[in-house]
Amino acid sequence: MNTVPRLHDATLETLTLHWEEGVVRIRLSTGINGTGVVTLEAVGVVRAVCPRAFPWGPSDSINGVKMQEVSDGRLLSIEMQSGDVLEICCREVLVKSAEE
Repeated sequence: MNTVPRLHDATLETLTLHWEEGVVRIRLSTGINGTGVVTLEAVGVVRAVCPRAFPWGPSDSINGVKMQEVSDGRLLSIEMQSGDVLEICCREVLVKSAEE
């Protein structure tokens, strides 16, 4: 997967690192009242940086998501509306809807 959907204003519900599997799963609510759930699944994770310092103030909403190719795979960057930037280096990123 080379792109991620537009996720501005989605709500980050959970971020889980499965250490043994090397998988990070990020569950996002993209609709009103919890409708429209999307999971970003980073596979082959070698680094995950998840600050929660709130430099712009508390928020669980996403400002923007981008993914870029790096020498050893992909870098998934999620900028929160709090100003924190989550960075996950992995082999690939899968986007799964609630139906999958």
